[in-house]
Amino acid sequence: MSAENIISTAIINKFSAKLIDGLKLDVAIVGGGPSALVAAHDLAKAGLKTAIFERKLAPGGGTWGGGMLFNEVVVQDEALNILDDFKITHKPLEAAAGYHTLDSVEMASGLIFGALQAGAKIFNSVSVEDLVSLLKNGGNLDKVVAMSFDDGYKNNHSDALPLLKKYNAKASFYIVDRDIGKGVYMNRAQLLDLVGTGMELGSHTINHAPLALIDSKYLPWEVGTAKKRLEEKLIDYKVKGMAYPNGGYNEKVIGSLKEYGYEYGLTGKVGANTYQNFGQKPYEMYRISIVDDGNGLEGFKRRLERAYIWGYLQTKGIDLNILRDLLMQ
Repeated sequence: MSAENIISTAIINKFSAKLIDGLKLDVAIVGGGPSALVAAHDLAKAGLKTAIFERKLAPGGGTWGGGMLFNEVVVQDEALNILDDFKITHKPLEAAAGYHTLDSVEMASGLIFGALQAGAKIFNSVSVEDLVSLLKNGGNLDKVVAMSFDDGYKNNHSDALPLLKKYNAKASFYIVDRDIGKGVYMNRAQLLDLVGTGMELGSHTINHAPLALIDSKYLPWEVGTAKKRLEEKLIDYKVKGMAYPNGGYNEKVIGSLKEYGYEYGLTGKVGANTYQNFGQKPYEMYRISIVDDGNGLEGFKRRLERAYIWGYLQTKGIDLNILRDLLMQ
């Protein structure tokens, strides 16, 4: 793994974990001005799980600019106990008793550092609208996971299907036409059994062809004929979706899916599917690959959490898949 990949992966993973943890709070403070920083400091010291959500890049409000954009601040005696608590330097104003001056940059940075040291979390560049959306979608709504299996292996029928029946769950299976009935792959009778138990079957092309890389003249065969042949085998069944082999696709591939009557396409990109992004891009649905990473259910949960964060960032116009693809080049 390259240094760039290590760094980017670490940033994404750590931020994802921090943000998820930051949604389980005793106190959420919207806005990161001086009073918010002091309140967060005191609440965190009292043992309450506290986080500040600040819309701007830099917490501290207008304190950084001091007075009249001169980086000095004047306070009165009543504020000294707060400044002392944060270990912020101040000097008495000789010309007027009860007044004190201090450096505005030291004040802003001192308040931020003090709040963090007390145990509060600070999330910058996050608005209250973002917070409400996260809490609503992450905390109050049921989470839905759609399970899917690619390639059509026999163990999908022998191992996965009994478990799906046991827990009254549904799943989608994407079939490579050329492999039906061969070796380790399911035969037609097993496919019909899946359909009969309420499972969805979709296309995975005829030859497991990397659709974005092949000559576009073969798309009617790999997309259109694949759909037709699978529907003929399943009898009175409409194939609605395709899982792109290796997750690859482009605009020509999407155009071919539309032409031959597919309703959606599954990519290899990580993220969470929402009503919004599905409505806009039904042929670019996200997936989370599940592999045996040695971490069992906890590893699976972390993958789901990461996908949720990636999906949230995608609603803000930030697609980490682009960064991932660049690093893998």
